[in-house]
Amino acid sequence: MKHDRKIIYLAGFLFSLPIALMSYVNSSFLSSFIGEKLVGIIYTLGSIASILALLVVPTIFRKMGGYRFLLLLIGLDALSILFFVLAKDAWTIIIAFIFGFAFNAIIVFSLDELLKIFSKNSGTGGIRGTYLAITSLAWILSQFVLMFGQTKEVFSFQSIYLMAFVIMILFFLLSFFTLKNTIDPKYDRIKSIKYVKEFFKNKNLFRAYGLNFLLQFFYCWMVIYTPIYLSAHLGFDWKQIGLIFAVMLLPFFIFPFPLGKYSDKIGERKMLMLGFLIASFFTLALFFIQKKEIWIWALALFATRIGAATIEVMNDAYFFKHIKPENEEFVGVYRSAPPAAYVIGPLMASIIFVFVPSFNFIYPILGTLMLYGVYLSSTIRKSDI
Repeated sequence: MKHDRKIIYLAGFLFSLPIALMSYVNSSFLSSFIGEKLVGIIYTLGSIASILALLVVPTIFRKMGGYRFLLLLIGLDALSILFFVLAKDAWTIIIAFIFGFAFNAIIVFSLDELLKIFSKNSGTGGIRGTYLAITSLAWILSQFVLMFGQTKEVFSFQSIYLMAFVIMILFFLLSFFTLKNTIDPKYDRIKSIKYVKEFFKNKNLFRAYGLNFLLQFFYCWMVIYTPIYLSAHLGFDWKQIGLIFAVMLLPFFIFPFPLGKYSDKIGERKMLMLGFLIASFFTLALFFIQKKEIWIWALALFATRIGAATIEVMNDAYFFKHIKPENEEFVGVYRSAPPAAYVIGPLMASIIFVFVPSFNFIYPILGTLMLYGVYLSSTIRKSDI
């Protein structure tokens, strides 16, 4: 089969679907074994494992090649999901979660690399926007699947993880049959400490990392704590939460492609500032919503994701415009922002919960933090684009 970006688009979709199915139930599933206040610690451990893995991954990636490395990761990731289906004790589930969390981060890195290989200029906003839109579609569809399952009363946690396992196997088969003739570029061969220093010495890469970290911190608190807040504190059932999240995720499908094209023409500075401003304002607004109304929460969370979708595509375009295909080590550093956020985010939340009078105080705190992204985006100059 001829290699082109469509293969990676489909691979990204198949990978995102099981991850999306699991992401918004993981915290509730873990809390059923260890309690909701300890869930953040498990995410922190998984994130630390991800950061360590991303530091050594470029070396392994170069030696194995993108194709074989991706197959190995998918197989290990599928195995970790299978443990979620079969395991009955907390320790097995915790260990499987930590390893699976790390495998997911590395697969994102691998798909980034393959997209660069299959693209003449994968740094353009249009290509990145299309890729994000297609992978985001998986997140939207997953919420409808969960909602349908709850309506028919056929989904348990185990059945969701079993479905995720089956889809991950399909992802493995697609990769096995379509990517076997992938030709790797001549990668840079530099030590991890050196390339990390080089990354953060570059003002554009350093800024892109900071913006990405803020966005991933936003996702961290939203993914871990919003499902718990909606279910345990407001009393929504999972059918209702599935509908809310399906609406919430629509901006990630609607906006990335046109925004990516737009960024190719005018640059990313103004759109990043606008994205952070929108995300900040509507996250602050969540604090004041006390009613158990599906449409209110769906629209409010939808608005926060308009900001997040804008930030994500603009910042990815900004970052990938400043690296070359052989700079796979820089992609690893950039993609360490999510696990770094998942280290700091839950720890901060655990401390905050000790001092705040109610669970929903996370929203004004998060909204305030997102305002820093407006300032950081404003430091981009025309010469940086």
